[in-house]
Amino acid sequence: MELKKNKKYELESKRPMFFGIGMIVSLSLTLVAFEWRSPIDPVVETTPVIEEPWYVLEEPKVTKQEIPELPKPKVKKQVISAAVEIKEVEKLTKAIEQDKLEIDVQRAIDDAVSSEPLKIEVIDDTPFDVVEEMPEFPGGDAALLGFIAKNIKYPKAAQRIGVEGRVTLAFVIDESGAITNIEVIRGIGAGCDEEAIRVLKLLPNYSPGKQRGVPVKVRMRLPVNFQLQ
Repeated sequence: MELKKNKKYELESKRPMFFGIGMIVSLSLTLVAFEWRSPIDPVVETTPVIEEPWYVLEEPKVTKQEIPELPKPKVKKQVISAAVEIKEVEKLTKAIEQDKLEIDVQRAIDDAVSSEPLKIEVIDDTPFDVVEEMPEFPGGDAALLGFIAKNIKYPKAAQRIGVEGRVTLAFVIDESGAITNIEVIRGIGAGCDEEAIRVLKLLPNYSPGKQRGVPVKVRMRLPVNFQLQ
């Protein structure tokens, strides 16, 4: 007679399932053991408080000292008198007698001091920027540009290193039309600034600027272009 196993009570087929459940339970218990922390009571250190004694500062007493009034110095009136010393004049001729020579001092003082107020005339020498009649170069702007182009020389140092640009000069045309007070407002260096000033000094006189028909100083500017070809 052959014995047959009842599949309902056969545990061999369920072995993997029980093994997996056991592994999960053991891992869970291990994690719980690692994460378990016993509560630690915090230790609070107390420092004894030392009471410092209190000091009461009394407000210093200020004693008001009366300063005795100093006696006012007596000012002596000074009387300034002008003494006129008349030296004895030698007699040039017998016709002039010493006792007839009279000097009117008061009249001499009155003549020396004039009662009219002194008039001081203030001359404003500041150059104008704009006037009714602006200074003009002989022949106009075309002649000015032609003069500059004819006399300007490109500096060799600027040519060698390739310097180009515009040099702006400022100057003043005085009452006679002469060019004065030359200065460089914007330069490019390499000898170009000095060359522009040199040519500006060669310019002939302008016709002076006028304000209300009177020649005045006028401030002007002149750009000089340096360009290599």
